[in-house]
Amino acid sequence: MLGIIICVPLYAIAALVLGASITVGIFVFHVAVVPLIFKYSKTFRRHLIFANFAQWPLNVNYDSPAESGIEGARNFYIEYQSKVDKCPMKIGVWHILPKSSYERVKGSFECGDNEELNRAMDEDIISSKHPIILYCHGNSNSRAAYHRIQLYKFFQKMDFHTIAFDYRGYGDSTNVMPTEDGVVEDSLIVYDWLNTMLEPAKDRPPVFVWGHSLGTGISSHLLGNLKELSKNILQKVEPLKLPNGLILESPFNNLADEVNHHPLAVLVSWLPYFKEMFVSPFVGCPCHSFRSDEHLARETFLPVLVLHARDDLVVPHVVGEKLYQSIVKSRVNGGATIKLHSYDKNQNLGHKWICNAKDLPEVVGDFVSSHR
Repeated sequence: MLGIIICVPLYAIAALVLGASITVGIFVFHVAVVPLIFKYSKTFRRHLIFANFAQWPLNVNYDSPAESGIEGARNFYIEYQSKVDKCPMKIGVWHILPKSSYERVKGSFECGDNEELNRAMDEDIISSKHPIILYCHGNSNSRAAYHRIQLYKFFQKMDFHTIAFDYRGYGDSTNVMPTEDGVVEDSLIVYDWLNTMLEPAKDRPPVFVWGHSLGTGISSHLLGNLKELSKNILQKVEPLKLPNGLILESPFNNLADEVNHHPLAVLVSWLPYFKEMFVSPFVGCPCHSFRSDEHLARETFLPVLVLHARDDLVVPHVVGEKLYQSIVKSRVNGGATIKLHSYDKNQNLGHKWICNAKDLPEVVGDFVSSHR
């Protein structure tokens, strides 16, 4: 009996010691191991930023956009030799027709003749007076993600052409680990394809680039450096023409500030070496710094519309506002219009659902019509 009485406290003490050991282990991992991984592992940071390991939905039939809920769309690929990764690259693209165009060529979809369909859609985009949206999506998943499908439907209802594509490492594009230069190169190639398509047009339809989340960093890098990229990557004597405008949905000013203000930063921001270990790796890293504020400061004659929800928990509104202020500051001596349209928390739009905002047709419609 005495042995049992003695053993019970011993078991309790052992459990307490084990629990304390686990707690200490977690604490050490939290304050020592994680900061070291974050600072010194570029691979870890790249996976965290691009999150292309997350591919949802599964088993997408990219050849049939209709199976993903999009009518009036075709799938095709752009193939080229990447100067960044020095390998062949294939980029998966969807071209989605405006509502009025789809109704006119609906018969081409029903007959199942892909050659005839492609010819009809090529002719439509060349002769179209409808605005064209080149969409740069954010991290994780693919061009078939549900919230992106809802945005395409908004574009279609607005009677816009939509060009949606997947960067390297996403969807059915070439499976190469993304870097900032790599995904910007992919965007440049698709933008070049679009401009080449429009060369025969007598009256070029207005073209707008729309970036969401990480796609705002990609599109800002692309357009802020279009002259240099045209020369260095495309080897063009005459640089590509700027689009009629840039629309940034849920943007950040640079990745370092995004990390600094991210809600999860509160878990480690109390550490005395927080900035050194978690923020500084994004300041000058060429693989992933996404300095949209610096890029857009170079292109003062590009009209910009910023859309941001105040209840965005992924990219806080404060970093979108910082980007807006930096663009305004770069244009104090003149330049194109820059507008920030914020959505109140009570609208519950968060990071992905500005496409559901009641006034979005008016806000986007006014911007597009003002810069045709």
